[in-house]
This record gives sequence, structure tokens and C-alpha cells, in this order.
Amino acid sequence: MASGEDHEKLTLLKALARTDHRTAKRFEVPSRFQVSYADGAVVSKVTLLNSVYDPAADLFEDMFNNLEAELPPVMKVVGTEAVEESQSLPEDPLCVITVLYEDERGSTTPIVNESDREWVAHQEQLRGRRRAGY
Repeated sequence: MASGEDHEKLTLLKALARTDHRTAKRFEVPSRFQVSYADGAVVSKVTLLNSVYDPAADLFEDMFNNLEAELPPVMKVVGTEAVEESQSLPEDPLCVITVLYEDERGSTTPIVNESDREWVAHQEQLRGRRRAGY
């Protein structure tokens, strides 16, 4: 666990964002999210990048619920007895969102800055051209 001010913790999380996805537990995008392509294809369990940064989309709700359910209980002393107590995540946990772009071959690229976002847009344009037969 990192210590220090929130801005220091965020700096650390952002520095780790390019590589920590390799060891982090992965969660699927919930099936209620889907993308419709110009050719009529609809793909479930994927989302557009703007949903990632839109709190109203509740993209991470299932993930936080699953993480909280996996937290081990802590022991609390009540009088002379040790009692297990459930842990919970804070209401507004300190997070850095790292979008992972996975191509058709399964290669994963972390999207952590504007240059990466531009690269994704270009990849999606190429993907659209391939789907259209160009």
C-alpha cells in the first residue's frame, strides 16, 4: 500500500499504468455494454472510450462489487473475543483508469495518454475499412 498525499499516489499509479495490467485481475466489460458498427454488426461486452470516463455509465460498478466481495475479513477484538468483520471499499476510492485495447490477435495495448488515444482511433479506422472490404 502506498503512503503519502493523494497526488503522490496518483503519480505512482499513473507511472505503473503501462505495465501493471499484466499482473492485475481482469474483469470483462458487462454484457449490458455493446458497440454497433456501420456495417450493422453489434458486439457485446465492449464499449466506446467515452463510457470509460462517464460515471453515469456505471462501467466499474460490477468490478468494485466483486473486489469488495473478495476482501478477506479482518479480526476485531470485542471485549475479550476476536470477531471477524467484513471489509469494504471506500465510497470514492482513489483510482487511475487504464483502458486496454485488445486487437483481433489478442495483443493488448494500454491507453494512458492522448497519443495512445489517437493510435486507438487510427486502429479503429483501419478496422472499419477492413470490415467494409477495403
